[in-house]
Amino acid sequence: MLLKLYGRDHGAMPIAYCVVLLLCVWQPVFAQSQGAATQSIIRYDSIQHPVAASGGMVVSQNAAASEVGRQILIEGGNAVDAAVAMGFALAVTLPRAGNLGGSGFMLVHQSDASDSEDVVALDFRSTAPMAARSADFIDADGEVRYEELTYGARAPGVPGTVAGLEEAWKRFGSLPWEDVLSPAIELAENGIEVSGDLAYALAEALTVMANYPSSMAAYAKPDRTAYAAGETLIQSDLAWSLREIGEHGADAFYRGAVAEKIYGYMEQSGGLISAEDLANYRVRERRAIATDYRDHRVVTMPPSSVGGLALLQMLNVLGHYDMASLPQGSAASMHLLAETMKQANANRREGIGDIDFVEVPIAGILSESIAREMAASIDPDRATPVAEISPIDAYPHESRDTTHLSVVDGEGNAVSLTYTLGYSFGSGLVIPGTGIILDNQMRNFSIRDPDIHANRIEPGKRVVSTMTPTMVFDEDDQLFLVTGTPGGSRIHNVILQLIVNTVDYGMNIAEATHAPRIYQAWREPELGVERGVSADSLRLLEAMGHEIEVQQTMGSTQSIMLREGLLYGAADPRRPGAAALGID
Repeated sequence: MLLKLYGRDHGAMPIAYCVVLLLCVWQPVFAQSQGAATQSIIRYDSIQHPVAASGGMVVSQNAAASEVGRQILIEGGNAVDAAVAMGFALAVTLPRAGNLGGSGFMLVHQSDASDSEDVVALDFRSTAPMAARSADFIDADGEVRYEELTYGARAPGVPGTVAGLEEAWKRFGSLPWEDVLSPAIELAENGIEVSGDLAYALAEALTVMANYPSSMAAYAKPDRTAYAAGETLIQSDLAWSLREIGEHGADAFYRGAVAEKIYGYMEQSGGLISAEDLANYRVRERRAIATDYRDHRVVTMPPSSVGGLALLQMLNVLGHYDMASLPQGSAASMHLLAETMKQANANRREGIGDIDFVEVPIAGILSESIAREMAASIDPDRATPVAEISPIDAYPHESRDTTHLSVVDGEGNAVSLTYTLGYSFGSGLVIPGTGIILDNQMRNFSIRDPDIHANRIEPGKRVVSTMTPTMVFDEDDQLFLVTGTPGGSRIHNVILQLIVNTVDYGMNIAEATHAPRIYQAWREPELGVERGVSADSLRLLEAMGHEIEVQQTMGSTQSIMLREGLLYGAADPRRPGAAALGID
């Protein structure tokens, strides 16, 4: 059963936004829409248009991986077949985020399910090795050894990506396993053309990879220089690993020939991951969590995702306001979003950890009483200083280098999949002979004050994450939106704005994707804004007390909207190379 929240008051709070009529950022004619249901999906007063199709849609951060998914659908595979094939392909084409040594979350919706309560949530998050102890990462002066947690053989958690992809295929796939793996094998063997984005990422990563001969062998040219855009990158060792997985399943990675290379290197280099750690790794099926927002139901990932709880809590708060009455992109709407983010981001990690180890008060966090209290505390005319937000124990910084893909097939089956290596290229360590980059997820455990924190290191424990794969169902409990994004601590805040843009403002998914975004952290005073927000709105926000900082782009949503029997895909342009591809 999904968590249901009853007794919601969807009425607007009695707040006077006297500045509303002055505010205009990105205010198209749909700004006063009362909801998506009244809007035509393709309108020629719009600048952005989604990709439309009827037989299936795939959206990912890399065009080659999207093409793999499209071909799987054409060959008769379902959404899970396509998502799994794309996941393995991204190990080749987007190695900085999609390589096999990471972990993630997946939501699966089957078209024959009775309703949104049947969404399956798969947790294949990295776990702490059995030998891991917090004290081992603290030096004699009591300082955390962050370099050791970030790079090299002691940084990785036990990876879950391969197990997670196989579990999804075993339960829901329809094509033979070898057919699902073969596109990734071919890409690795034959080589990929290095894009400008990949060339830049590799050049940046070589400063860390230079410490590991196996990493340089995998991702640098023989003269130890970086690949340039337009050159061909062949990944023969990764092709071998993929072929082993194709022939022997995930057992190859966790107990077979690939596993031997992983734990063999760990033993030689002082790493933490053992043969037992790999052999004992298991995927967990979780009960998805959900809340009602307007007449929609939003379904997302429970802990060990902290992002899912934060997303639903923010929606519960905004449910007390009439967002559609505030022009989209106005200072008034951005103020509400920022204040809601500020509170939820302060709450999002308090007492939250792996639910196999920690009792997380999900019902309390998502309760109507908490939402009402948070909503009532928002001043409509003044930004609350971060010093007035109750401080909580800080987590280490999460990288934005994650990846997400969304798939819906012609039958209505759907997948929302987010996974990561942590930092770009994870720990920087490629296991010799495998082409596999291991993550640096040990950094995301709470190392300071380990005796009081729900996210402290414990053997076999999953580290928390802000990854937030999400599905939205309409008033008839029919699938309306599949989405997700990379972005570290910004993930759930980005998804919040996408949902508000589609549900409250009636935007099509391309418009909702392109709209400028904001981000308010829980302990930093700056309100981050993307370029594109008008100077007038920034001035009004500053007058309310917000400290404005124009920041880099936020997230990279890969989304599919379902309307009137058609699929509409939107690949976020904020990161190069993303693609939405449909079939009819």
